[in-house]
Amino acid sequence: MFEDQRLLSRLRAGDKDALRRIYEKYIDDLLRVAISLLSDIQSAEDCLHDVFVDFAGSVDGSMIHSNLKSYLISCVANRARDQLRKQIRQSKNHRDQLCSQSIQLNPTKQLIEAEESARVFAALAELPYQQREVFVLRVQGQMRFREIAGLLGLSINSVQSRYRYAIEKLRAILTKESQNE
Repeated sequence: MFEDQRLLSRLRAGDKDALRRIYEKYIDDLLRVAISLLSDIQSAEDCLHDVFVDFAGSVDGSMIHSNLKSYLISCVANRARDQLRKQIRQSKNHRDQLCSQSIQLNPTKQLIEAEESARVFAALAELPYQQREVFVLRVQGQMRFREIAGLLGLSINSVQSRYRYAIEKLRAILTKESQNE
């Protein structure tokens, strides 16, 4: 947290290296969130690019009310939501193909972990967007229910319900899948 404040101060002073450091520090977490929300690596990378361009262009700090990581995850979630709305408007068939490939952000992961990640990723893609969004923000974004509720403009009970339904559906999807193997 202290390091983030120091980096923000340096960035406000025009230090380009501070932006690079923020990017390097949070890119893996932000990319996981974006991929989980958008179900597409290219769209997720585009989303992150847009978020960091906007972030670099408006770093007065007045927009950051929580910690930097939560702020950036909120920006990614909002941008992902905007991208999905745009896709829906452009095409009546707004469901993209499910990504069945393994997503490896760390090349040292073992094959078994990659296969499990692919199974969970495919199962996540089957969830309704509202449940997937809450689940991803909670698990991968490590946000609290209160933060998610504030971000989405929902009550804490609604967020907790969406999370619970997401867990139940994921459990059912993964159980059914493992029984079919």
